[in-house]
Amino acid sequence: MIVDRNTKPSAVESAVHPVKILLVDDKEENLVSLESLLLKEDENITYLFANSGEEALKVALQEELALILLDVQMPGMNGYEVAGYLRDISKTRDIPIIFVTAIDEHDTHVIEGFKAGAVDFLFKPLHPFITKAKVATFVRFYLQKKELEKLNKLTLEANQQLEERVEERTKELTKVNKDLDNFVYTASHDLKAPIHNMEGLMTALHETLEEKKLHLEEVKPIIDMMHSAINRFKNTLTDLTEVAKVQYEETTGKDKVSFQEILEDVKVNIRDMIEEHDAEIIADFSEVPEIYFSRKNLRSIIYNLVSNSIKYSSPHRKPSIAISTSKEGSFTLLTVRDNGLGLRKQDEEKVFGMFKRLHSHVEGTGVGLAIVKRIVENCEGKIEFESELDKGSVFKVYLK
Repeated sequence: MIVDRNTKPSAVESAVHPVKILLVDDKEENLVSLESLLLKEDENITYLFANSGEEALKVALQEELALILLDVQMPGMNGYEVAGYLRDISKTRDIPIIFVTAIDEHDTHVIEGFKAGAVDFLFKPLHPFITKAKVATFVRFYLQKKELEKLNKLTLEANQQLEERVEERTKELTKVNKDLDNFVYTASHDLKAPIHNMEGLMTALHETLEEKKLHLEEVKPIIDMMHSAINRFKNTLTDLTEVAKVQYEETTGKDKVSFQEILEDVKVNIRDMIEEHDAEIIADFSEVPEIYFSRKNLRSIIYNLVSNSIKYSSPHRKPSIAISTSKEGSFTLLTVRDNGLGLRKQDEEKVFGMFKRLHSHVEGTGVGLAIVKRIVENCEGKIEFESELDKGSVFKVYLK
């Protein structure tokens, strides 16, 4: 027989998690007596009765219990056997069990009880104060456990909401970034036509001056400055277009690419710069001669790093650039070291900023290193920079 005895909940206790305690004894009068001993008008506790071990297992599987007070000596399945079964079931193994017994408080019985899974003992005749104190302690532990579970659930829900908000915000920012890049790409494309028109008009002006036998020498410096300004404008537009293209070309096809081959191609392209500065380029790709990477992107990385090293060389010494590769965990490390102008410590963070030119006396748009950083990060790599003023700089590019 299973009996459900509900006490009257107080206004304070009704807000907390309901507490259910299972009392197990084969004698009905013992159950009534134990409930009467424990009963208090100001507690929100439900007492469930079970008259056998089999009934106790059934209740434990059906209900969420805070505590079981289990008689040891019962016909059929005794208390130790019931406790053993409860410990073998995942749903019930964590329910605390207090054995209630009339057996003498002997070490052998106590040890056997604890082996079966008991957390405590109550010896008959029951002492009212001790019995209430022990039960109250386990009820308090149970309520603290439920409160922690509630807080943990709220924390998980809050984290989930935060993750969803971050994901939503990330999507919004990605869309904004794409839109901005699209604007840059479109604007640079649309501005090319008027630049070409300006170039045509400059050429026509030059030819007209020659035909009219006007004093070309007087206006030639101005024309040259206008040509220079147009060329700088064109270079800026080209770089802007390149930045936008890098954003969209995250899935650029990959090939097995030779570092030496790419470097030689770059050297041909910047031959005039190398000769003008009498630059020395020392390469060592012996450790990692090849990489599975986008040929176009690798060329852009090496081109920008090597050309920058020459462009920002010191006027007091011959430019010397050392470029090498090595293995660094799961990355291929590309290192470019120079003996150029270098930078102050406080300026190092600005190196990869868009349109940042930290040496204003050198021609450039300040976009090259921003392009390199974006290429590397789009390919799940990273780039590091170290520099010392008037000593040189080191770029470390970690490629997947």
